[in-house]
Amino acid sequence: MKRRFGVSIPKDLADRLDLLAKALETDRSSLIEAAVREYIHDHMHYLVPHDCTGIMVLYGACRKEDWFDIIDRYMDIVVSYNHIHRKNICIEVLIVSGPSKKIASLHKELVESGIKARYLPIFYCVSERS
Repeated sequence: MKRRFGVSIPKDLADRLDLLAKALETDRSSLIEAAVREYIHDHMHYLVPHDCTGIMVLYGACRKEDWFDIIDRYMDIVVSYNHIHRKNICIEVLIVSGPSKKIASLHKELVESGIKARYLPIFYCVSERS
């Protein structure tokens, strides 16, 4: 069963959506459905308490001390990290594992500080508390 609802997006974004749909030989609804499904999957840690392992990719203007101060407060869930520079952009790849609430908190703090952050869950186990 499908549910229909209206969504307003800026014209330039709608134009790019149309171009992508044409290039992929599909329709807008299918693209938006896939995008929403992926977004919800990647942000499940905001919905249901669980233990999670994933990859967090950070990028933006290099202000290492800001990044490291935040990351340092979450070393109990940061399993591994790699920091590189490319054309005045810092790129940090973190492997994180632990309670979803803590991963969500790290993600939120990074984004609020102006760092671009994407979280890709590798797997998650729904907690018995949920």
